[in-house]
Amino acid sequence: MAATISICIPCYKSERYIRTTIESALAQTVPADEILISDDNSPDRSYEIISEYREIPGIRIIRPSHRISIGEHYRFLLEHAKTDYVSFLSSDDALMPSFVKAMREELEDNIGLIAAASLECNEKLIPKRARGMALPKRIFYPPEGYKYFTQGNVYIISTALFSREILLQAPVLPREGDLATDWYWAMMAGLKGKVKFVRKPLGYYRVHGSNAGHGNEDKWRKATAAMLNFLSTHLDADLSQNLCGKSKAIQKASMDIAPNPFPSSVKLRIKDSAKRLVSLRYRLLPKVISKAEQGIGVALERTRYSGS
Repeated sequence: MAATISICIPCYKSERYIRTTIESALAQTVPADEILISDDNSPDRSYEIISEYREIPGIRIIRPSHRISIGEHYRFLLEHAKTDYVSFLSSDDALMPSFVKAMREELEDNIGLIAAASLECNEKLIPKRARGMALPKRIFYPPEGYKYFTQGNVYIISTALFSREILLQAPVLPREGDLATDWYWAMMAGLKGKVKFVRKPLGYYRVHGSNAGHGNEDKWRKATAAMLNFLSTHLDADLSQNLCGKSKAIQKASMDIAPNPFPSSVKLRIKDSAKRLVSLRYRLLPKVISKAEQGIGVALERTRYSGS
């Protein structure tokens, strides 16, 4: 029996972007087995927009009983998903139509994580540079993936697929560290399962002033330190050796949330130019996503037309 896949969307105060996110999940050339959307009691119109999609087959909408943290929201979705593999699509990001198809093609026994490249975009979802085009080509076998990710958080969670079973078995992060859940889960997935990378962009990562970590580096670094300290107490001596001591170095080596648009060295400028050139290939957004950015729900219109 083929493995099943959920696209899980945690939403909070995303009325500007959530339609695009949902429409991109519905526009997959090979559909996900379920699209699970959770609104964390948003004070804006997010839940109202989400509710418009309630009758579309394959969509489930849930809500926590009270406001929770980012990491708790990820865990809430993880526990409510009903599939073998889960993707966590941020409510301001979007997937390319080929995401699920590409992930299914990469699945094999004992996969912990498949992480794909993405396109870093501005607030209007215009691609500016590619991210992840130089990810490793080879498969990492456990615990190689864990060791690889201790060097930094080098992937975007919105374009990744996890083993739900492995994540459910991982100790729950304390709240003070759960802003770094994406990094923690990558290490846990690599500890127990294979890690594979797709060096082709499969989604759009939107950078704007309200990103969870963007513009709040101090908070993110504190959460990272708490996560690493927690992790070191839950691993055996060989794996946790010097992990706490490496905390500062690991954070320094971690993924830049907002890369410097003017890299200093010639080598870095050349790399950045290459990333920008790659993004030019994707300037024309898929029709469904382009319309959603204008507030038009193609999936909704299709459903209303077929029901009339």
